[in-house]
Amino acid sequence: MISLKQKFENNGFVIVRSLINKKLISSFIDIYNTDFLNSENNTYAKMNSQSIGKKKVNKYGYLQDPIADIHCLSLNNKKYNNFVNKSLDIILNKKILKTLEKINSFQKHNLMMSMMFDQNVGTPPHQDWYYLDSLPNGNITGVWIALENIDYKAGKFFVVPGSNKMILKLKKDEVKKPDLYEKKIKLLLKNKKYKIFVPNLKKGDVLFWNSGTIHGSKKTVNNKFSRKSFTAHFLPSKLKFVTNRYENKIRRVEFFKYKDQYCRITNSYKNIKKKSFKRSLNSFNKF
Repeated sequence: MISLKQKFENNGFVIVRSLINKKLISSFIDIYNTDFLNSENNTYAKMNSQSIGKKKVNKYGYLQDPIADIHCLSLNNKKYNNFVNKSLDIILNKKILKTLEKINSFQKHNLMMSMMFDQNVGTPPHQDWYYLDSLPNGNITGVWIALENIDYKAGKFFVVPGSNKMILKLKKDEVKKPDLYEKKIKLLLKNKKYKIFVPNLKKGDVLFWNSGTIHGSKKTVNNKFSRKSFTAHFLPSKLKFVTNRYENKIRRVEFFKYKDQYCRITNSYKNIKKKSFKRSLNSFNKF
């Protein structure tokens, strides 16, 4: 029988069904609706722009701009404490941390980034190590947590099996310009006929992927459908955090502690300019 670790190494991802308790998720969604979505606390860091801005909700009641680094949201606004703690109880769930240990052999991991999606934004296909990575390379693990049963009309998450073994040779301008890199990935998927895998994810299911695995999300088919989910990125605590695998510049990091886990304080909620890649909004919801 193939182990979870072998599946992860061979395919670049694994799915663990019903890993997170559904009651825990429902409790979080209640807090999300009362303490964040319908609260007077109006500002947060938007994932796409990495800027602090007001909430934008569509006519169906879904937040349009994903929450960047939800784990840091309460650092500048203590009114969000309960909301953030409820989210971390899911993202840092012991079952997730234990699975991380099983698939990559590192015992301890630090939370480096997190996001919450109420509705899909159609993320273009990419490898995480273009935007962030570990040193040695390829040891960051992404985690996608379904907070509801995901309908295909909402725009499903996808992965490309085996792409974790593919290291692209990039030109200097492709390293510097995400739009050029993302075009290269799209052409690669089209010309080489790599098969994408679109899993049917239900509430409580968790997908783990390697930083070299190409992944993204299909474009939204119908805006009436939400796609509530968390995304998080974990780095083995022993390793260095770098800008990307093509430059390998070590990034200075600060942490806060939640229970026994270290969580990175990101630039999203600091009053400084973010010195990392910025992705063009033109790439989103197109694939």
